[in-house]
Amino acid sequence: MTQRQPMVELKGVGVTIDGQPVLEDVNLIVREGDFLGIIGPNGGGKTTLLKVIIGLLKPEQGSVTVAGRLPQEARGLIGYVPQFSLFDKEFPISVWEVVLLGRLSQVGRFSRFSAKDFQMAQDALKTVELSHLKDKQIGQLSGGQRQRVFIARALAQNPQLLILDEPTASVDKPMQTGLYELLERFKKDRTIILVSHDIGAVSSFVNKIACLNRKIFYHDSPEISAQHLEEVYGCPVDLIAHGVPHRVLKEHKHHD
Repeated sequence: MTQRQPMVELKGVGVTIDGQPVLEDVNLIVREGDFLGIIGPNGGGKTTLLKVIIGLLKPEQGSVTVAGRLPQEARGLIGYVPQFSLFDKEFPISVWEVVLLGRLSQVGRFSRFSAKDFQMAQDALKTVELSHLKDKQIGQLSGGQRQRVFIARALAQNPQLLILDEPTASVDKPMQTGLYELLERFKKDRTIILVSHDIGAVSSFVNKIACLNRKIFYHDSPEISAQHLEEVYGCPVDLIAHGVPHRVLKEHKHHD
């Protein structure tokens, strides 16, 4: 069996912000076709890690490559859905126009959109099942629909690597499941890195899991144990199996 090539590779990456270490000695390989879920506590460095991979933040230590290139050279290969997409709900921009913006990285600064650009945007909207809302003002959509639009904008780039930071944070439970199922369909064609606080949902859909709290705990597997989580979160953790009606939490020690 042919070994899949690394899509993302980090070696000894360290990042310090305002004098505080945010990432320490991070080593990670994400191979072509992986669907990696990254979990960890708030402030554990998850968003920082994504910014390093995308090339928005340069680490003080270590090296980062995307498809064998520096992140800044590989941005055309990356589709990114940030944690919060801030916009004025009254701003008169349509779903179609938002998705078409995803093609800007593929056209010259003074070039017009081509027939291919329009087709890629149409295909992306169809993929997220929102073609019927293409003329709708984006501020009129629900939170889940907006997230699908932002995913479509990223897909319009036809990226080899799709990166999503907490894509279901402001979405209700039924819509969360729909978004995860949508992402699962994408993994046949591209590499996906997903940051989420929802351990249960992530473990149901991804095929690899990494835990991050400044340092990364990566086991090249979709399975995760209570011991792994306790190492990351720094407190006792009780895993819940789906279908179990109740649980008893271990005692947590509070630290001042």
